Amino acid sequence: MKSKWLLLLLWMCMVARPEAWGQEVKSANTVAEEWIQVNSSSATVLQWFEWIEKSTGIVLSYNPAQMELGEVRRIAPGGRMTVEELLHRILSGYQVKVAFVPPRKLVVHARKIESYDVSGTVSEVDSEERLYGAVVTLEDKDGKQWNTISNGKGIFRLHVPEGTYTVKTSYMGYTPQVQSVRVTRDCFIRTRMKPLLFEIEEITVESGKRENELGELTPSNLLAFSGGDLFSQIWILPGVTSSLAGQNFMVDGGGYDENLLLLDGVPVFHPGHFSSLLPVFNGDAVKNMVFHKGFFPTPLEGRISSVTEVNLKEGNKKEHVRTLTLDMPAASVMLEGPIIKNKLSYMVGARRSWLDFFDSLLSEENRLNHSTYDYNAKLSYNFSPVTTLNFLAYGARDDYHLPIEENGENVSVLRWDNQAYQLSFATQKGRLGNSTAVFYSAHTNRAYMGEIKEDTDGYVHSGIKSLNVTTDFSYSLENLYHARWGVKYAYEVYDLVSQGEEMRVRHEPVNQISVYYDNLLRISPEFSVQVGVHGVAYCPQHHRSYYSIQPRLSVKYFPSEKNLLYLNFSKMEQFYHFLRFDSFSLPTDFRMPSIDGFKPRSSEHYEMGWKHFMNSGQCEVSVYYKTRRNVLALRPDTWVEDEGWQKYLMVGNGDSYGVKGYLYQHWKRWSLQLSYAYSRSREWFGELPEKGKVPSLYDVPHQLGGALSYQLTTRSSFSVGGMLRSGEVRFLNEDYEPLSVEEFREKREPLNYRVDVGYSYRKSFGDKLLLLRLGVYNVVGNPSEEDILSFYSVHWSGNCLPYGSLSFKF
Repeated sequence: MKSKWLLLLLWMCMVARPEAWGQEVKSANTVAEEWIQVNSSSATVLQWFEWIEKSTGIVLSYNPAQMELGEVRRIAPGGRMTVEELLHRILSGYQVKVAFVPPRKLVVHARKIESYDVSGTVSEVDSEERLYGAVVTLEDKDGKQWNTISNGKGIFRLHVPEGTYTVKTSYMGYTPQVQSVRVTRDCFIRTRMKPLLFEIEEITVESGKRENELGELTPSNLLAFSGGDLFSQIWILPGVTSSLAGQNFMVDGGGYDENLLLLDGVPVFHPGHFSSLLPVFNGDAVKNMVFHKGFFPTPLEGRISSVTEVNLKEGNKKEHVRTLTLDMPAASVMLEGPIIKNKLSYMVGARRSWLDFFDSLLSEENRLNHSTYDYNAKLSYNFSPVTTLNFLAYGARDDYHLPIEENGENVSVLRWDNQAYQLSFATQKGRLGNSTAVFYSAHTNRAYMGEIKEDTDGYVHSGIKSLNVTTDFSYSLENLYHARWGVKYAYEVYDLVSQGEEMRVRHEPVNQISVYYDNLLRISPEFSVQVGVHGVAYCPQHHRSYYSIQPRLSVKYFPSEKNLLYLNFSKMEQFYHFLRFDSFSLPTDFRMPSIDGFKPRSSEHYEMGWKHFMNSGQCEVSVYYKTRRNVLALRPDTWVEDEGWQKYLMVGNGDSYGVKGYLYQHWKRWSLQLSYAYSRSREWFGELPEKGKVPSLYDVPHQLGGALSYQLTTRSSFSVGGMLRSGEVRFLNEDYEPLSVEEFREKREPLNYRVDVGYSYRKSFGDKLLLLRLGVYNVVGNPSEEDILSFYSVHWSGNCLPYGSLSFKF
């Protein structure tokens, strides 16, 4: 009996033994489940192992070759956890298995967890059209996320540890896609997204944000004269003052000629049409648009205020689709489909004004007297999911014609043309990507000299021709570092009109070489820095050469998941000057590359801001300051009579500054956009020291824009929008004569404002689609003279204008 009590006492002592060490046993089966109090916070892996053995009496057996024993690991102090949990934390980044060997030994097997590239493409399910800006999220079982967006070719790439992930893909106007993937090696995922019944067009607004920052897509289905007019979104952004269709806009106190428009990367010089109702490009053929202001990605150069990238559709690779559109200013057709299914596709679009056909039925004062047409074509061949070859062709012409008094013959008195052709190749090999292109772009402005100068006959023209070769490389190292570099060569010829006794055209050839390098470093999930530099050698053949170094810097910090603080700096240089002296662009306007002593215009743009991301929207507040050097202006009391531009123009400097706010919010059926900017733009000239700092022609102190849209049903929506802004500075008096020195920059146009309403209806008939848009422009208001639609024959009193658009896709 005594022996039984003795055995029971010994067993109780063995069970109680850990208490002597200050430990608690969860299970008698393994010492790995003993609790341990962690008081240290930072030590090497080896030091952690030694501390566990000393504190618990447990013997750890492991292979030193399997792990980095000298690596420092930080564990939150004061935590109470099991020995096994502590071992997993110490060996974070390893796949760990713990085996128990009695009486108090743990065998630790560790294998380094490998990380792999998860890449893929995002496309539309019906057409295989690649989608730019789709948000791709990989989430592991613990809720940790990795995010990115698809690039211009619809390709994304993330570097993640091996494991099982939920892949979530979202894109505005499309049904979100969710799928699961097991990552044990580099893998490639193809995601095909289905459009929603009530599809919303989108625009990507890059106003100082890093490449993979989310929440950049905002709807542009608010107010537009064409169903596919993405330019209708630009005018509502803070700091942007634009006409209806988006051309001739001013950004952050800069001039009209300080904005660059790229079509698939090809510059389009002096874009736009006579009718401000007509968007610059056929909206049915446009895939997306990216608008840069404030911070400019390092590869971009050539203008100091903004760059707008417009990308055309590549064509449906599965089936043939036709789209017919009839709106107030023009009729268009767009054809797309496969030549080789899932490989080679085509897209062809054409558009022409149609109201001018009825000029003969109208009175002289109601005739349009002008016609417009444009076309675009694209061939796209996919060698593989990441290798593509594209060919682009684009052309546009506007022609204004009037009867000649002598014989009554109806002749073209003003015409401008744009052409663009490009062959481009893009591929991705692992972490290295390349895009190479050869393109040609040209602009011609022609006018009948009899309408410009008395006792003169024939035509005079000005223009720009540009031949370019460019190659661009990108490299990604895991998710921490992204580099991009490239080189461009351009050969340009400017045709410049010289006025005087005889109007003549001189040719000025220019060679330009650009190199750039850009780095994006993610220091932590909350903090990233992007820094780059763009160098330009601008070499006219018969004039002085200029060399430019343009640094770019962007710093982003997320203090919390839904808040972003950013600081941006961009230096930009512009080697082309343009001053328009009339309502329309004429060959006799001042067009000049940086020759004849006209130095390049340059700018440094500083901006800092805060952005808050909401569940269904975002708001942003920012302040900016921008310098402007070598700005040009027409001297007071000046009439241009000959080619001596130095006699009529003065050179000075300027700056602009302002505070901007923007709000976008979506509640169930409601969508609201609201923007306000207080912005000042000043200039000063050495020839007018007594005037000091005067407002520039682009000084618009107050700008307010808003649009409210309500989705009536799954097929229809109603929108109300409007703007209010300060009147622009006058450069001519009431009699359209140059202002005197005393009046120089002293007078403004009246306050401008207007309210528009619009309705859209969308109906599907199987695979066919009908889109109807109706509305009234300027229900009430006082739009600027630039916005008054002089070439539109149907309007009500007070420049109130009805409009309509009908599209049929089949």
